[in-house]
This record gives sequence, C-alpha cells and structure tokens, in this order.
Amino acid sequence: MSLVATTRKLEISFFEYIRDRISQIGHIPSLGAIIREKSSFNSFGCSWIPE
Repeated sequence: MSLVATTRKLEISFFEYIRDRISQIGHIPSLGAIIREKSSFNSFGCSWIPE
C-alpha cells in the first residue's frame, strides 16, 4: 500500500510504474529520484540539508 500511496502523491500511475520496473524499461525514474527532484523546488530551511 505504501507504493500505491507514494505513486499517487507523486501523480504517477502505480501500474505503469510497476510495469516499467518489471520490464526494466527505465522510462520512469526511481521514486527516490522523483522525490529528490520535487523536493528541490521547496525551501525547507535549516531543518533539512541534502547529503
């Protein structure tokens, strides 16, 4: 269920994401990469420092 919730929040089709991963096509970036990209648009201040 967490993958479903995460893909929904990122506005990615869960089924397309799973199909991309199983078939190893690689058209959809990893969820971690998408989260990092989207978080770069938000200013979190001193409470968050990227590694």
